[in-house]
Amino acid sequence: MQDERKTTSHGRASPFAFLTSSFIGPVPPPRLAPGERVVTEVALGRGDTAVLTDRRVLVVGRNFERSLPLAHLALVHVRFERIVGEIVAGGIAIVLALILFAVASPVRTFFLNQAHSLEAAAAQERASASAGEGQEPGPGQGPGQGQGPGQGQGQGLAQGLQKLMGALAAAARAIPLVGWLLLAFAAAKIALGIFGRTVVVFTAGGSELTFARRGRDHLLREFITEVGGHLPGPARPGAPLGPAAAAPIPTAPPNGPGRT
Repeated sequence: MQDERKTTSHGRASPFAFLTSSFIGPVPPPRLAPGERVVTEVALGRGDTAVLTDRRVLVVGRNFERSLPLAHLALVHVRFERIVGEIVAGGIAIVLALILFAVASPVRTFFLNQAHSLEAAAAQERASASAGEGQEPGPGQGPGQGQGPGQGQGQGLAQGLQKLMGALAAAARAIPLVGWLLLAFAAAKIALGIFGRTVVVFTAGGSELTFARRGRDHLLREFITEVGGHLPGPARPGAPLGPAAAAPIPTAPPNGPGRT
């Protein structure tokens, strides 16, 4: 009878994986040896997939493939952890947002005051420019000659600074919006950090194979159960019983050896 792939541990593809598959194409299937069959697999997000075959455990991505033989596995470790880095990043974003809210009004007021303080100088420059335009150059003087110091090339400096201060004051009105965006970013980061992730580590000699899924993922636990059922050696919890595993396993008495 032909073996069929078990589908109980398949995970739903993430939106990121769907978008990348739409634009770049699907992730290539694992490269299997002749006679090797896939037992089960689980989606890890970002297009990566953990695959269990009858010979090894693989993690297949768009640009990589890593595997460990089942016969060499020495330790399988599953843990749930909060993502502290995400929570810290969210806290930093909240602090930055509060700073932006605190400085938004003073910064805008500062630039507005600077623009108002330059109004007298800018008005004087405009008056000088108007007078210079109405004055014709004398005999033997070319265009631009006969103007006083501060006119000509230096004319309009106060007006330029006034316009710059006004533009900065207008830009300062967007500081609260940046603060709200930072708060939204912080909320998302803290939520992801608290939501956590389930991490699986396979150890074989000096090699490790690690992958994770967000949240307390029961699909990964089912995947690990399947891995335990296909490890070589004595029967393990959850492994199907066969002729070699039907014999009872000797256990010590509850009170310890030599006690009644």
